[in-house]
Amino acid sequence: MRHPDRPPAPAGICREPNLFDFFHEQVEAAVVDRKAPVSSDGVVYLSTLLVERSHSEEPAGKTTLVELHIQAAQADRGQQVRCYKDLGDRALFVSGFFAESLRRSTVGVDYYVQMGQAAYDRLAHILSGPRRGGGGLDKVFAELAESFGVCVEVLREVREGMETPTDDIGALRLYEQYLTTGSRTALRKLHALGLAPQARRPPVLA
Repeated sequence: MRHPDRPPAPAGICREPNLFDFFHEQVEAAVVDRKAPVSSDGVVYLSTLLVERSHSEEPAGKTTLVELHIQAAQADRGQQVRCYKDLGDRALFVSGFFAESLRRSTVGVDYYVQMGQAAYDRLAHILSGPRRGGGGLDKVFAELAESFGVCVEVLREVREGMETPTDDIGALRLYEQYLTTGSRTALRKLHALGLAPQARRPPVLA
């Protein structure tokens, strides 16, 4: 029986030759599209997270979020750092890339968001404490904790940007999305389909 906070584990998410450059471009474009308050260090962290998780066939891992939290609470500082980072990364990745699977689970996206926020917040405090040694990562984790929901939306846009329409109706909807929002993600997907839409005109004010 599958544990409620373990969604189904799909195959690797991407096999681009240079994964970091690929994901960095996608994350940066999503941040710009959404005008998301994510720093350059935050973009690098999200891109690296996607690279790491793309090599895994089991994004949810064998240990549940609750089990990781218990392990962290009972561990020494070094193990706490590893457990809280794994917990935060997993919660962010799953809620951003596999939100649909969570809708069929006994726990939802809100559960993952709360667990991820708390893990990154705790990690930031550990790395900024008297012993430090975080190399500035405490600020990155503090940002991730504060903007966790925004980062989830950024990853969702990255995921959507990797899904190309397979029929004319899908392409038309994508074109309408570009005309309405000016989304760079939608424009890139149109280009991937061999379509070159005219430059979007700003709306005419009455």
